[in-house]
Amino acid sequence: MTGPAVVRDRAGLTAAEAAAALRRDGPNTLPATKQRNPLLTLAGQMVHFFALMLWAAAGLALVAGMPALAIAIAVVVVLNGAFSFAQEYRADRAAERLRDLLPVRATVRRDGHAIVVNAAELVVGDVVLLEAGDRVCADGELAECGALSVDESMLTGESRPVRPEVGGSVFAGTYVTEGHGVAIVTATGARSRLAGISAVTASAVRPKSPLATQLHRVVRIVALIAVAVGCVFFAAALGLGRAGTESFLLAIGVTVALVPEGLLPTVTLSLARAAQKMAGRHALVRQLESVETLGATTFICTDKTGTLTRNEMSVVRVWTPSGTVEVDGTGYRPVGELTGAPAAVRAAAKLADSAARCSPDARAVEEANGWRPVGDPMEVALHVLAARAGVGVPPPPVLRRPFDPRRRRSSVADDGGLHVSGAPDTVLPLCGEVSGADEAIAAFSRAGLRVLAVAHHAEPSTKEEEGGLTLLGLVGLEDPPRPDVGAAIASCRRARGAAGERVLGPGRYGHGSRRNASAPEIPGWGRKSFGRGPYDAIP
Repeated sequence: MTGPAVVRDRAGLTAAEAAAALRRDGPNTLPATKQRNPLLTLAGQMVHFFALMLWAAAGLALVAGMPALAIAIAVVVVLNGAFSFAQEYRADRAAERLRDLLPVRATVRRDGHAIVVNAAELVVGDVVLLEAGDRVCADGELAECGALSVDESMLTGESRPVRPEVGGSVFAGTYVTEGHGVAIVTATGARSRLAGISAVTASAVRPKSPLATQLHRVVRIVALIAVAVGCVFFAAALGLGRAGTESFLLAIGVTVALVPEGLLPTVTLSLARAAQKMAGRHALVRQLESVETLGATTFICTDKTGTLTRNEMSVVRVWTPSGTVEVDGTGYRPVGELTGAPAAVRAAAKLADSAARCSPDARAVEEANGWRPVGDPMEVALHVLAARAGVGVPPPPVLRRPFDPRRRRSSVADDGGLHVSGAPDTVLPLCGEVSGADEAIAAFSRAGLRVLAVAHHAEPSTKEEEGGLTLLGLVGLEDPPRPDVGAAIASCRRARGAAGERVLGPGRYGHGSRRNASAPEIPGWGRKSFGRGPYDAIP
């Protein structure tokens, strides 16, 4: 439900007001999609175009005095329909178990106290407290935010987190990657943006698959040929002096014999086998015909980050005025080794300390299945670098200016001074002349690395635009490709000559090296890429 006005009382609603709103607006849940009637679905498997041709053949066989053949054809149709129904019904039930996109709990302020409630109990006017790692439960307007970053990829498909400001909006189904905020609920349930997207997708009409189109064409051709041949045999029998009834039964027998009764179960079993293999690769197929649609693909547009790559940012190289350091380590596990000249390693440790201080909300946490990033993956990679360099936990910041797209850098002031990290073309102009920095940027770009500059000032001021910073060095990060991506791309190229392109955006820091840096990371791709942004124009 959408409220006409946002409640501005930071103490939140009272329990009585929340209960009344819940009775008025209903629970904060996505509207259930209309489920197909199982009986109608089963009936549809029995009366599609191919099945109708076989039913007609069974009827003709019965008229021709061949009940055994008629029964056999009918059994083929029924068993095939039941098998297809069972496959799709099981997939539908599995999809229903995956449809719950909203979290089950949320922290709200009611009666002046922070409490945890079921997400379904949120109402318009509720004051919701957001922290890093929280899933947003309902659409809301931000009343407070501190270095807030929200991942809206489920709504927009864009992997880069956004940084809304006070007065901006957050939406159900997104989640907070870093920072904190206070949002006042403006829409719940069916009135949320997530529900609107769900309604649009549910109302879309599914076109016929290429396989269905080709099968219909085959059925029409087979039916015409069978009827034509039957008519020819009927005329020939009459010309040879056979009785009309005998000639008619001969024509029916020939027509039925030309109908490929085994084609339908052959196609169904082939699709079912393909669906089973897809399930073994963690892909759910709801419509059996959809399996063949993949085989009809001729061009693939794919995002790179998280699709072709692991979405695990990792620092692999650090340049400092004292030299270059190679960083050894895997993923977000904070264990590794820095290799280089002793002076360069010490300088890299100082750089890692400043870089980690610029993103105090990012961290890597250990779970049962490994280390997981909390916060922006690039900032988590900087914290992991600090841990691998032996740097302790940074102190809390006194003042902080988080990253924003206009400045393309972030800064933190604490007892250790001012720490700045960001795109090299925005940080280097604030620093004194440093020999070798431009060459290092070019070398990192040629190696396919994303480049980040880190600088420092001894005085804890936030006026870094005035200059006077000391460049600590450059960080080269990579998002390694998935182990099997090279084989997958090669398989796509072999399969009917399918072509493909990566669709790239400008990147978080918008550095011009991204266009060249993206290509060498992915085996099997050429240098060409296209996307949107100041450095990647759609041709």
